[in-house]
Amino acid sequence: MKVIAEATDELAKNAAERLGFGSWTSDWRRVTADPSVQIVDVMTPTYLHKDPAIDALEHGKAVICEKPLASNERDAREMYEVAKRTGAKTLVGFNYRRTPAVTLARQMIAKGELGRISHVRSHFMEDWGGPQFPLSWRFRPEQAGAGALADLGSHAIDMVRYLVGEPKEVCAAAENFIPERMVPGGKTKEPSRVDDVTMTLMRLEGGAIAEVGASWIATGRKVQLDFEVQGSEGTIYFTMERPNELQFYSARDPKEASGFRTIYFGPAHKYGETLLFSSATMGTGYVDSVMNQMHDFLLALGGGEEYSPSFYDGWRVNRLIEAVLESSKKKAWVTVA
Repeated sequence: MKVIAEATDELAKNAAERLGFGSWTSDWRRVTADPSVQIVDVMTPTYLHKDPAIDALEHGKAVICEKPLASNERDAREMYEVAKRTGAKTLVGFNYRRTPAVTLARQMIAKGELGRISHVRSHFMEDWGGPQFPLSWRFRPEQAGAGALADLGSHAIDMVRYLVGEPKEVCAAAENFIPERMVPGGKTKEPSRVDDVTMTLMRLEGGAIAEVGASWIATGRKVQLDFEVQGSEGTIYFTMERPNELQFYSARDPKEASGFRTIYFGPAHKYGETLLFSSATMGTGYVDSVMNQMHDFLLALGGGEEYSPSFYDGWRVNRLIEAVLESSKKKAWVTVA
């Protein structure tokens, strides 16, 4: 870990000492232009992703960027196009792809174990964003792009794309339930102008119907990123609240033994290699998914393989976020180019 940049000298110095970076700066250009830096990791608020990411790409760096890729589709597309032109390796932080359950689900779908897919749903529900949460950039659309839809729904949208296919039409309803939030310090309130809950129907290119939801005011839900994929021969269900289990129903089972069964994850599965031989269901969690994505990205850099999710995937998710917002505003179906 070579150099870390923060908003001020004090923050940068503290971060470097706490995290173990060799040096620090309050000018991010010192990171992106440093010839000894090979990978730049952009973890700023969303509206500050574009400039350092593009500058890093222009300096020949591989770039990791948090999700969503940008606060609007235009900036996300520019970031993707620069990455394509420079040939740089990129990663956008849809880390939940790299859990054993999601990996197996994708393999099962690709092998045809569920038959023809007719319906998929994915939601990301949490409750941290209630009225007690103070105003920040996340509640300003010009900085965040959207609210729960961008922060949480981007993961659910990516999950649908990853497992089943690309959406081609959307029809959505987005709602703001907390129009004002307390300014940090607790003396005044200012407008919060983003969605707190968004629900979307999607038609996918392969013919399936999808439903995608996001909420940060879902009381009692902590990290309910879930999906259910239904096909002519079977159904799978997963929730990140039980990250080491996948529910599977096979229509091929005999009638007297039919029903959902639980697949437990351990050393026999991808990303389970580091677990003890007897530790199925002890499994992996959120932090492991982040480490897995970094591990795979480094392997891709070393071996020259393509990596996904890349800035292309980030741009497609941003395009869908804007289509969802447009649909909600128009109260109509919107085609996604």
